[in-house]
Amino acid sequence: MEEHVTFKNVNELIGVIHRYMRRFLESNMKKFDITPPQFEVLMTLWNEDGVVLSELGRRLSRDGPTITGIIDRMEKKKLLVRKRSLRDRRVIQVYLTPLAWEIKENLMKMQAEAGRDVAGDFTEQDVATLEDLLRKVLTNVEEKIVPRIDQ
Repeated sequence: MEEHVTFKNVNELIGVIHRYMRRFLESNMKKFDITPPQFEVLMTLWNEDGVVLSELGRRLSRDGPTITGIIDRMEKKKLLVRKRSLRDRRVIQVYLTPLAWEIKENLMKMQAEAGRDVAGDFTEQDVATLEDLLRKVLTNVEEKIVPRIDQ
């Protein structure tokens, strides 16, 4: 990349898109009494129910106290339960309740509609290119930025 090229506009665009999408998702999730971090937990567990609590925190880039707080609130809402592993009693796994499975279709529909709106008139190639570029950005962030977070 040439030295005069900056990432400033890209950073600003990502920030604005993130804020708008977060506001949209928050307003729509209120109907289900769900927050965006709780939705991330649901999405993870809908794909793989019974994830170990510490692994869930790692996958969602949340520290121990933060993921525990999210799980506590979701447990109070009867969306999930914690169970000790049968193999190792020190390990806690997180499982969805029937209520969490019941709201899946409506939440996924809301997310899919938002995705279609965001993609607008993109071609399949546009979407593939965007995904490829964002994966490259994520890889760079994970390799070069994340290691500096806790320094």
